[in-house]
Amino acid sequence: MRMIVLCTACVIALFSKNVAAQVAGIQTSAALTEAHTIIGMQYLVVGTLAKECQTLLNKPESYVKETQTAWLGRNAKFVDALTKYQNALFAEIASKRGNDGLESEKKHYRDIVVAQGSAIVQQFFSKGDKLVQCQKAVDGFASAYFDITPQFPLYAEAMALVQATSR
Repeated sequence: MRMIVLCTACVIALFSKNVAAQVAGIQTSAALTEAHTIIGMQYLVVGTLAKECQTLLNKPESYVKETQTAWLGRNAKFVDALTKYQNALFAEIASKRGNDGLESEKKHYRDIVVAQGSAIVQQFFSKGDKLVQCQKAVDGFASAYFDITPQFPLYAEAMALVQATSR
């Protein structure tokens, strides 16, 4: 079972002022912004689950960082696409709305990622005993269950972001 909560309306509304523009050779759009946000949420979910389970499963202090680093490595092309797109998107927003507008949009983006990512984690833990769920999370980290692969529900969207940022 894949853990993902879609808040398409929230994500699309996130950067409503830049539905289509081109900055630094990257075309921005609502669909690509959604993919960008989903990748950010998946990273947050992995880190939050690792942090929530670290103490409960007697994992070492380095566990969270190691888990996140491993996820980043396995999903490097998506993280790279997220970074490139985010830089272009934020440059576009800054050019249209100035630094205050940019900071406002960055906060809005973080709020959406944290709210949706936290909802996914809460949903995951609501499915049973926290210790059992933490073991499932650890197994998922080891098996790349949380990675962005063809089995990921929004893989096509994530790949579209990779393609859009590699032109």
